[in-house]
Amino acid sequence: MESRCLHLCLKQVKILAQVIILETLFLATTHDTLYYKEACQLRDVILRKPLGMSLYDQNLEEEKNFIHIVGKSKEGHIIAYLQFKAIDESTTKMQQVAVHSEYQNQGIGRNLVIFSETFAKKEDFSQIILHAREPVIGFYERLGYTKVGDRFHEVGIPHYKMEKHIEPNNIN
Repeated sequence: MESRCLHLCLKQVKILAQVIILETLFLATTHDTLYYKEACQLRDVILRKPLGMSLYDQNLEEEKNFIHIVGKSKEGHIIAYLQFKAIDESTTKMQQVAVHSEYQNQGIGRNLVIFSETFAKKEDFSQIILHAREPVIGFYERLGYTKVGDRFHEVGIPHYKMEKHIEPNNIN
């Protein structure tokens, strides 16, 4: 797992992959970019403030080893985000999935997840896990994720663990 993070860090790349879908540019990037900083603001507004929390109250240092996937509008604003945390050589955890409120229910989240799955395959992961809030279980089920285990609480609200098996591309 650490060798994977080190390999990506040693490449010294800022944009790891990109594609344009429905006028939204999706790209994989690293923590030391303006994309990441703008995405943190989006995450704070969409995921933390509604819970009376602040993203900036937590230590974000760990995220320097994560893969950050962002969606940019045609105007250049970050409108969608998720991150991958490698669990082991074959499993990655998708987390912090957020879409700007003005862009929800337009397919942006779906395309963000599909792009991220393609990227995870390219990185030779064979399983994606996530912790989904109850209101978005159906969204992930429609994308092929299945619930695993019982409901639990995270950041004070109910979640379910979900997983999806993917076939790595083995492309270098």
